[in-house]
Amino acid sequence: MFHDYRYDSFGVNPELFTTSSTQRFVFALQSMQELNQGIQNVTTELETVEFANHSLPATRNEDEYHNSYVCSLYNAYIDYARDELGLLENPLLQRILKGIIWQASVLLKWGKINRTLSINNWLFSTNVVPDLSACDVRAETRRLALANPHHSLTIRSLNTHTDAETIAALKNNGWLLMPARQVYLFPNGEREWWKRNNVKNDQRLLRKTELQLVTPKEHKHEDFADIAKCFEKLFIEKHSKYNPQFSEEYLSCLHRHKLVEFFSFRDAEGRIVATVGIFTQHDIVTAPIVGYDTDLPKSLGLYRLVMAQLLKVCYERNQCLNLSSGASHFKRQRGGVAEVEYTALYVRHLPLKQRLILGNFARLLNRFGPGFLQKYEL
Repeated sequence: MFHDYRYDSFGVNPELFTTSSTQRFVFALQSMQELNQGIQNVTTELETVEFANHSLPATRNEDEYHNSYVCSLYNAYIDYARDELGLLENPLLQRILKGIIWQASVLLKWGKINRTLSINNWLFSTNVVPDLSACDVRAETRRLALANPHHSLTIRSLNTHTDAETIAALKNNGWLLMPARQVYLFPNGEREWWKRNNVKNDQRLLRKTELQLVTPKEHKHEDFADIAKCFEKLFIEKHSKYNPQFSEEYLSCLHRHKLVEFFSFRDAEGRIVATVGIFTQHDIVTAPIVGYDTDLPKSLGLYRLVMAQLLKVCYERNQCLNLSSGASHFKRQRGGVAEVEYTALYVRHLPLKQRLILGNFARLLNRFGPGFLQKYEL
């Protein structure tokens, strides 16, 4: 089951909650009058499913092509991919890929790619997947397929470093894998990344900054207006409108229910100017909330500060960090190990047209996707 901890003055201690992470997550979302009051560009049905003795959140969709990629495969492989074309420096390649994406968009709508039950979906950029290898994946898959005859089954955020046995179990039972993006891991164990010069320089900046570090229990309710603005400035305005658009109320709710640990930096006027929200499961750390005031001088090193604090937490807890995608050069300089991330897809119970379209799309992605993602660090 999930590890659910109470905060101490720095981060966590081993006192377990009696309520599971999944229950608190569902309750947090249900406390919003409407789901899209919490995540403004997400429309979905939220439910809980049992898989391998785990109680997991799941999202159910029909089409909803306007959704963020966190619950829309169409957005992940069409809209977000089209958004990312600007990162490629080759204009000819951009034009070729734009045409391919347009053709794929038509096919994927025919294949009803968004009609899916997404298992273990926490509506974050990265979901930590529990180990499913020891369970009867065949029986669990059949049960869910029979209960959802019109929906594909999907599991996001799998990689061969942390999920090798789960991936093997799913593949052996008819699940397809679709490469999604390249993520960066900071493994525990020997943790050679902690000795990197860039990491040491960032830690030095962390010790010398005049900004005040705000630990999880020190946040005030009014801080979350600043935190929401910091996230919006970095992830929505600077990167993509297809990233989940978390509201101030929802971020505060994640904090109150102790699902996300926020570490922030406060200026002399008392304003939060940079923040990182940490989500931990199965000894793996993710950072679904990262943001800073992009209007402030770069000399403050705000992104370096939040990354330094994040790496410090992972080092002191001896936990693996999955730092998601993007900022590839920055993460490599600090010892991040690149891994291709996959989405698992099960379609064997669907009508023939959908099986053909989605199956061929998955095979095409597997043929060209991993090499492309690695070459262009997407």
